Amino acid sequence: MRNKYDNLLLAILWLTASTLGVSFWFNTQFGFNIFSAAHWRHLAHMQAVQQPIKPLFYISTVAAVVIVIVGLYLLIRPRLRKIQIPIHDPTPRPQTLSPITTPQPAPTVAPTPTTTATSPTMATATPAPAPSSPIPLTRPPRLSISIPPVLPSAQANTQTSTASTSATPTQSDPWIEIKQIFESTGYTVLKSPRIGTLQTSLLAIGTDETVWIGAVGCNTDKLGDAINTMRQIFLDTLDDIEININGFIIAAPDAASPSDINILTFDSMGSLRNYMNEHQNPPLSDNDTEDFDAFQEYITTVIKYIEQA
Repeated sequence: MRNKYDNLLLAILWLTASTLGVSFWFNTQFGFNIFSAAHWRHLAHMQAVQQPIKPLFYISTVAAVVIVIVGLYLLIRPRLRKIQIPIHDPTPRPQTLSPITTPQPAPTVAPTPTTTATSPTMATATPAPAPSSPIPLTRPPRLSISIPPVLPSAQANTQTSTASTSATPTQSDPWIEIKQIFESTGYTVLKSPRIGTLQTSLLAIGTDETVWIGAVGCNTDKLGDAINTMRQIFLDTLDDIEININGFIIAAPDAASPSDINILTFDSMGSLRNYMNEHQNPPLSDNDTEDFDAFQEYITTVIKYIEQA
């Protein structure tokens, strides 16, 4: 929305400056005032009686219109640049399984005729294991995948108990509560990236190109460095769009005398919740839905780029 206001002001400024320039040119070259109705009536009278008019007058008129329109287009057109990030696909690893499925077990059927020639009793015994011998040779990968479901019930109970115990810390994780606070105040929560040596606890976006970055238990200067890293990426990839980045820390060690005064510090989740309830995300209008979706896709791409750097 702010970008639209900037474009509107630039368009008004350009039209005003170009109008003054055209007026100065016509006054100095032809003595013609473009703001005077009497001059336009006199021009129409000269054209009606077919009096000669300098061709430079018509050339100047066409050139002025073209310059004004082209300049207005160059000022208003969007200047977004997309980030092309090489994403390394780790799928070539399963190619090592392809040499396992080789048709080598087929020659093992050859020893069966020798046993049939010795005695009829051996002939009846050998055909049974013959078809079963190639099966375990050609299925090692599948058997390794199907083994875990056939575990005893005792081990299954231990696994479920460990899974339940491992799930309880995630539910009591303060990061989840932080995300719930921002979701309840209207913000869109994205994946929390690791920026340098700092693992952030929250990354959320809102309207008017707003970004919130949060951490728990770190110094303010460390989060300030992470915010500067993201701000530098925004400056390198965007031309005329300003993104507002807000940072906060819960239980910061230097909360009494913060190294970075631009970072908000909170002593508990309750204070953060009270602050965000007072600074909720403004509702998104229908006209800004596409812009917000593009902004969310851009921030997601930046997160992937930071994690791979």
